[in-house]
Amino acid sequence: MKKNNVLQVALISLVIAISGCSSYVDKHSVKMGKTGDIKIVDMRGFDRNGLLIAQATIKNNGNSKPVQYRFQWFGDKGERVWGDEAWKPLVIPEGRTAMIEGVAPSLEASEYKIELDSY
Repeated sequence: MKKNNVLQVALISLVIAISGCSSYVDKHSVKMGKTGDIKIVDMRGFDRNGLLIAQATIKNNGNSKPVQYRFQWFGDKGERVWGDEAWKPLVIPEGRTAMIEGVAPSLEASEYKIELDSY
């Protein structure tokens, strides 16, 4: 394969990977309040001993307001399988990142959403 073709394939793969991550984050998160400078830069969900684990890396790009987060848990058909979790406070200094993790409270959970809000 010629060098230009290799570069084109690498660039297309990168674009697909980036757009795939963005849609995954959009599908699994809700931002409310004044959280414009707070970005979810990485997110994943995986199974550990039958329970869904959700992890996200959140970056503060300049918002000095503290945020809070909680997880919502859903079943295979989109139904909620647990009530509202309590909000958890999260203070991230400007330019820094923090990782949050949630463990599904039920074996029925197969999907999740992370809700972020400022306070």
